[in-house]
Amino acid sequence: MKKFLMALVVAGVSVCAMAQTEDYPVRKHSVQTNSFWSNWFISLGGGVQVSPVTNEGVDMFDTLTPNFTVSLGKWFTPGLGLRLQSHLPSYKNEAGEQLNGYALYGETMFNLTNMFCGYKQDRVYNAIPYVGAGYMWGNKGWTPWTVGYLSTFRLCNSFSLDLELFAKQYVEKNIQVGAALGLTWNIGGRGFDASPDMAALTAMHAAQLASLNEALAAEQNENKNLKEQLAKKPKEVIKEKVVKEVLAAPQSVFFAFNSSAIASKKEILNLESLANMAKNNGAKLKVTGYADSATGAAAYNQQLSERRAKAVAKELVKLGVAEENIVVEGKGGVAEVKPASYNRRVIIEAL
Repeated sequence: MKKFLMALVVAGVSVCAMAQTEDYPVRKHSVQTNSFWSNWFISLGGGVQVSPVTNEGVDMFDTLTPNFTVSLGKWFTPGLGLRLQSHLPSYKNEAGEQLNGYALYGETMFNLTNMFCGYKQDRVYNAIPYVGAGYMWGNKGWTPWTVGYLSTFRLCNSFSLDLELFAKQYVEKNIQVGAALGLTWNIGGRGFDASPDMAALTAMHAAQLASLNEALAAEQNENKNLKEQLAKKPKEVIKEKVVKEVLAAPQSVFFAFNSSAIASKKEILNLESLANMAKNNGAKLKVTGYADSATGAAAYNQQLSERRAKAVAKELVKLGVAEENIVVEGKGGVAEVKPASYNRRVIIEAL
C-alpha cells in the first residue's frame, strides 16, 4: 500500500507541475483571443517626401519636404492590425508650391512575417505592408489614399525601431512618396498566448490516469496474494477489518472563452472514473468553477464560474452521483496558471 500511495503522490506532483508550467502542448499558428486593452502601440516618425509627378521644368527634388507622423494602433491578431496616423501640415505640389494641409489616415496593417512564418513574440524583424484612406484639411478637402511598407526591428519587449516606405495621394492628382524612420512604444498587455492543444492535454491526462489504474491493479493483486497466504493458516484466528479507501486524482474540465457549455464528450468520459468512485464509496465531490480574470468584469466572471460548476455538477448527476453528495462553488475570475485559457476550467475533487 505504501508503494501505491507514493505513486499517487508522484502522479499528483506531476499533474500540478504540468498545470503551473508554460511547457504545454499548443496548436501551431494558433493564438488565444486577446483583451481589448492588449497590444496597443504608439509611434512617432519623421522623414522626407517628394512628388514624383511634376510640371514641366520643375525638378522632382524641388518638391522635397519633411514629413512627421504620429500613430495610434492595435494588433487584433498576430497578422492583422489597425492604426490611425496623422501627418503634420506642409507639402509641395507638382508645381513646387508650398501648401499646408493636415491629413488623418485609417490604415489596415498585415504582418506577413507572423502570417507565413508563425507568431513569435521575440522575433527581431517583421515585414508589414499596409493600405488605408483618410481625409485632408486645408486647401481642398479630399479623401486621399495611402499604401506603404513598414519594417520593424525589435529593440526590447516595449520598443521597436521602424523604417517605413510610403506613397500617398493628397489633393487632386498630387502624389507624394517618401521614407520615414520612427520609434514604436508597445503599451498595454503585450504579445499573444498560444492556444493549448486540448486533444493532446486530454491524452496526457488519460495516460496519467492509466498509470494510476495500473498501480491500483498491482496493489490489489498483492492484497489477493496476502489473503491466500493467510488462508493457509487455519489455526490462527484472523480478524479482517475492511477499510474503504477513496483514492482519486482531481479532474479538470476546460471551457471555451465566455462559455459555460462543456465542449466535447471526451470531457464527460474523463469524469466517469471519479463518478464511479463517488457512487461506490458514498464519497462527496467538490466542483469548483473558475473564469479568466484577464477578460470580463469581476461580477460577470463570478457568475460565469458558477454556471460552469453547475454544468459539470449536472453531468455528474447524470453519471449516477447523488446530488446531495456534490458541493458546487464558483471562485470567479482568477489568474492562477498560464496560459490564461487554463483558468477557464472546473476542478472536480473528492472530499
